[in-house]
Amino acid sequence: MRRILPLLAAAALLPALAAQNLVLPDNHHLMERSDQLANAGDTTHWRATSGGRFQILYDASHFVNAGVNGPILITHLRFRGEDGEPNLGGQVYSGVTVEVGSTSLGTLSTTFATNRLAATTTMGTPATTNVTVAPSLGTCPNNDCIVIDLLAIGASFLFDPTSAQPNLIVDITMPTAPANAAPLYMTPIQDTTAHGAGIRGSAVSTATPAAATGTADTTPAVLGIGFAGNGGYATIVPARNEEFGAACGGNCAAFYQTFNQGQPFDLQAGLTLLPDNPTAPNFYTVIGGAPAVDLTQLNAAPNSVADEVLVTFPLSFAWAFPGGSTSTIKPSTNGHVWLDSVPTAALYQANKDNLLGVTTNYPARYMPFWTDLQCGKNTGGNALAGLHVKEDTTGGPGNSVVYVTWNDVGLFRHGAGATQPGHCSHTFQLVLHQASGMVEYRYGAMNTFASGLWTTSASMHYASIVGFTRGRIGTTPSLDPQSRDLSTEVPFDTAVEGSVGNVGITAVSTPIAGGPGYQGRLFAGQSVRWDVKNIPAGTVIGLLNLDVAATSPGFGLPGITAPGCKISTSLNPVGLQWELFVLPAANVTGTVPLTMPTPVPTAWLGVDIVVQAIGVDLFGGPNLVPWSSNAIRHTIGLN
Repeated sequence: MRRILPLLAAAALLPALAAQNLVLPDNHHLMERSDQLANAGDTTHWRATSGGRFQILYDASHFVNAGVNGPILITHLRFRGEDGEPNLGGQVYSGVTVEVGSTSLGTLSTTFATNRLAATTTMGTPATTNVTVAPSLGTCPNNDCIVIDLLAIGASFLFDPTSAQPNLIVDITMPTAPANAAPLYMTPIQDTTAHGAGIRGSAVSTATPAAATGTADTTPAVLGIGFAGNGGYATIVPARNEEFGAACGGNCAAFYQTFNQGQPFDLQAGLTLLPDNPTAPNFYTVIGGAPAVDLTQLNAAPNSVADEVLVTFPLSFAWAFPGGSTSTIKPSTNGHVWLDSVPTAALYQANKDNLLGVTTNYPARYMPFWTDLQCGKNTGGNALAGLHVKEDTTGGPGNSVVYVTWNDVGLFRHGAGATQPGHCSHTFQLVLHQASGMVEYRYGAMNTFASGLWTTSASMHYASIVGFTRGRIGTTPSLDPQSRDLSTEVPFDTAVEGSVGNVGITAVSTPIAGGPGYQGRLFAGQSVRWDVKNIPAGTVIGLLNLDVAATSPGFGLPGITAPGCKISTSLNPVGLQWELFVLPAANVTGTVPLTMPTPVPTAWLGVDIVVQAIGVDLFGGPNLVPWSSNAIRHTIGLN
């Protein structure tokens, strides 16, 4: 009878097999931590070079917090690689034994059998299957690379987090190392880190499949659960942010776009910078589109396949750019080109302070794809992989063309070496045309998603940055034009460097501050306000507008918005005058937060909240809207 009742309960759930989902722990829907820091990942569960065994325990609260308030039928187990790390996959674990159970234990013993004693634990039906590791896309959160269909192998389990054995236990044994005809690097499985209410789980693992004991692990692998029954989510939506739009209000020679960790890279069509005067440029007109990467302009061998290297390259002519000229360029293996012979830093830290020369006297740069690259990752599969610099003089005097090509280069963050190529590849090119002064950013095969190195250094903010900067001008950092969406907010003109930067907006959240790139995210219990900086002197009224609709590219209204200023909300934002600033200072701290309820209603998940600041002139000025900030698109989701 005890066996029949669970079967009947499971049968009652079968019509609901359209399946709900959740992630354990419940605070790992986006990434390992709210501050977006790097983590080495977990190599002690799904091992790359040996067999093994592991058990994972997660507390019932992770299910209850996701709305599970009774029995559910667990149908799938899912594991994902480290966020932002792409991988070809292809490993095959043969004869893997999978068991799912429930337990009253609050933590795991290092003795496997102790965790399965009938007095505390009920294990489901064991099943043996082959497990194939699927490719990882390098998203954030990363996609599931190991998916075990418990229904298909006869190991589904009826689980109730409100029962006397409310906690989940998973027991997996791999009798041998994974096989692959050409052994490939395997992305470490994402593991948990303490955050918020904590991990509320544990693990034990060993590299010896038949061992009686293992090593305790306080950071078990992140575990996705597919199930039939009440609670959970049809789609797991992470709370995330993106800066977009185009700011105005200042006079900035620089321009750039920041890409957050896992943000889609959408500039494959390229960019072209046209000078107003080829021999002495004052500004650039930036337009969308550029030719394809020209791989006929590679050298017989790369100039560098190393990490953190500058290539000093003398030109046969003086290259002019807004604010200066140079007869020597210094391309970096990290995707940017110094317009000066002095710099010695390859500079992998993609952030605004380094971009503008705030903390260090950095000079002018082109940044077709500034991130923490490693140019030797793919040399085992491509002899021409690496950084190439070449000047083509076949056009005769005055018609040289300079090609700087990052060919089939990888990321430093990615763990594979030159003997395991192909997991991660970027090909892009900077082209300088002597005759016209035109600059092209050309893109070939690129990783679909931006990803960079993250450490505890507060200076490492963004996965990548694309743009141009004059760096420090004399003793003064460049003005901040604010990040703009270069895929849609083109064409535009840069400016002759003035004295005021463009108006910018920053999200600030409590109780979890969030990463410097993502800023404040909107998930259960979060309260977010918005600060505005670089407000022009003489502003009488500033508005902070909130909307559920974004306009990209933004729109200008002749006679209403100042030239170059864009509205990135709808014409009638739902939160018009979310906050009013009267006679504001140059920098304003927001005081009207938006607070998410706990839990966030399911209907809210995936909803975008768009926030932008604008100025309003009601006193007869030439434009009703004399300035506007860039915008932030917040997607309401799970932490």
